[in-house]
Amino acid sequence: MYGRVLGLALFAGACGSVARDASDAAVGDGQGGGTPVTYKGTLDATMPAPFGGGTFCNYTITLKQLAVELGILPSKQAMTGRVQALNVEASVPPCTFLPAPPSIANYTLASSKPSAAGATLTFQGAAANTPAVDLVVELSGVGSAYQARLGFHRTDQQPPLDWSVLTTVPLSPQ
Repeated sequence: MYGRVLGLALFAGACGSVARDASDAAVGDGQGGGTPVTYKGTLDATMPAPFGGGTFCNYTITLKQLAVELGILPSKQAMTGRVQALNVEASVPPCTFLPAPPSIANYTLASSKPSAAGATLTFQGAAANTPAVDLVVELSGVGSAYQARLGFHRTDQQPPLDWSVLTTVPLSPQ
């Protein structure tokens, strides 16, 4: 399968809510910005994104059960954040190779920087995430109407077996 990684771990459980753990990190010092408000958003599934091809099989990746939770200051700086997604690959016929099994991926906020629209957030994937994926989120909105534009990019495979998914999740104060 030309280096295709098929040994992904399948984690039990649904993504009904973003998992909490001791690694939930705060970004910044929280000074001068007030108290963060928790914003949450979910998305059942992204559109399937194609990858592979050439001398490899064609595949699709669909991110399901996306859950986003951010602690946002009135200044639009995110102080805390978690994202969870279920990675679901599929092989495109006539491919006879099985896709990687579904896997749950967790990400924790690593940094928040102001941008023209609001803030650019970078996330650190959990060590247990398979495959390895970079996640950058563009946070935009006014008042309590925020949206998160999530950009996922697989980094443990070279083209054409890497993949990218871009999707937007509306966020609501909790």
